[in-house]
Amino acid sequence: DWSSDVCSSDLCKIYTALFPCNECTKAIIQAGISEVIYLSDKYEGSDVFKASKFMLDKAGVRYRKVKAKMNSIRLSFDEKDV
Repeated sequence: DWSSDVCSSDLCKIYTALFPCNECTKAIIQAGISEVIYLSDKYEGSDVFKASKFMLDKAGVRYRKVKAKMNSIRLSFDEKDV
């Protein structure tokens, strides 16, 4: 299984802006990711995202909303800022 070479089940986390849809959830589970940390779950009432949570629960993948201590960050892709 290639995922065992990439992730140790208790070490790999994924940070996302939105809670993952069911298709992304399948990929997360197959990759061996152990925790999903998301910023927003604004579609939580839809069936697709209910299914995502069900799959993550069954696979033993933890998920939680991020607790940010700041509202924003500035990210520059200008080489002079490196």
